[in-house]
Amino acid sequence: MARRIATRLLLGLFTVTAVVLLTFVLQYVVPGDPARSIAGPKASAEVLSEVRARLHLDDPLWSQLGHYLSSVATGDLGTSYSTDRPVLSLILERLPATAALAAAALTVEVVLGGLWGLWEAMRPKRSWLLATLNVGLLSVPVFSLGFLLLLMFGYQLALFPIDGGTGLPQIVLPTLTLGILGAPYYANVVRDSTREALSSPYVRTAVSKGLSRRRIITRHVLRNTASPVTTLLGMDVAVFLSGAVFVEKIFGWPGIGQMQTEAFAELDRPVLTGTVIVAAAFVVTANLLVDLIRSAIDPRAATEAP
Repeated sequence: MARRIATRLLLGLFTVTAVVLLTFVLQYVVPGDPARSIAGPKASAEVLSEVRARLHLDDPLWSQLGHYLSSVATGDLGTSYSTDRPVLSLILERLPATAALAAAALTVEVVLGGLWGLWEAMRPKRSWLLATLNVGLLSVPVFSLGFLLLLMFGYQLALFPIDGGTGLPQIVLPTLTLGILGAPYYANVVRDSTREALSSPYVRTAVSKGLSRRRIITRHVLRNTASPVTTLLGMDVAVFLSGAVFVEKIFGWPGIGQMQTEAFAELDRPVLTGTVIVAAAFVVTANLLVDLIRSAIDPRAATEAP
């Protein structure tokens, strides 16, 4: 297990490094001049030259990359171009909001998808209505559902606030947007895993011993379903972070995703790269924790190749 954890940590470090390199290089493909964005459209050539010199924007790409990597290695993610504040402090201010939204949305996904999949697995035939709903939700873009919920429950019915913020009423709509769209994935995994478990020899043995249906489901079936659901949960973190960028912007949720879109519009490279680094580290850490949880739930997972 120690060797497996060490391998996963090395792979995670390699992944984060690759993400940093790719993000840093891709920023130079995006058209625009950060110095012009900082100094303003009416800045003189002298002012622009001074800004570029102060930010090392005139240095060769490899020199800028080396300077940035050395700073990141010491925990310094740079200084924001637009606010002149340390990027790490800006991210830490927004991180609790994104973490709260992530926890709420993942809870909705797991609970709704789990109950949905379990109900379908216990039926002799699959409901055509739920099958249609499943395919329909998998086809809906996250921003489309977000705008629909905002229009219906924010503007038309006025049940939830539309002015942004981090309160309990403000988190409902973004949570439902991410949770509803993620539920079909868990429903499919739970349904297939449950049906496989119900047809397994150990369940037939439990039935022959006269165990109750409830005990068979809770003690044998659900435990074997937990491992693939946990695996999907780890993979879903990366998908969630990409969807949170749109959702936070739509609902004015002050998280990392909203800050990332603002940094992209303002060509604030340190903030943009810093949010990508934090997101990559978050995904790597979440997958490592999921791997440990899977090993605790199913000891066979500890013998799998990392």
